[in-house]
Amino acid sequence: MNSINRKNFIRNSVNSAAGILLLPAIFNNRYQIGLLNQPAPNPELVKQFVGAAHKDTEKVKSMLQETPDLLNSVNNLGGWDWEDAIGAAGHVGIPDLALYLLEKGARPTICVAAMLGKTDVVKAYITAFPQMKDAVGPHKISLVRHAKAGGEDAREVLDYLRSLGAKE
Repeated sequence: MNSINRKNFIRNSVNSAAGILLLPAIFNNRYQIGLLNQPAPNPELVKQFVGAAHKDTEKVKSMLQETPDLLNSVNNLGGWDWEDAIGAAGHVGIPDLALYLLEKGARPTICVAAMLGKTDVVKAYITAFPQMKDAVGPHKISLVRHAKAGGEDAREVLDYLRSLGAKE
């Protein structure tokens, strides 16, 4: 049991104040970046954007030009299955779209690096964090399957992962 002392009182007070300050942003469907206060992207629009990233590069580019905040937005599919556009491009194997999204500032992941055949990046992740050999992306799709989606360009990554005994 925690006793109430000055340190615990201050920590709990700061945490409570932070939570209270965030409540309006949560309930108003808004987020803040620095001094900006902009509406969060519409969840249905995010769903369409991420859906397009599975198959339609031109639609993704058009939607992103119209609504730049979609770039790193994620579609919550439930059960801790979150997917963004670059994740979609990664597991279906659309390298041109993944590279375009990276150029625009999308967050890179080990799964996308595997699909793109970036052996040095994948090795660096796994050297630093060995458990990453069994990493999964959206829909719990394995790193090995991402490398397979990259085709011949990701053959070296696939061979490397298999040499480690990575899960399919």
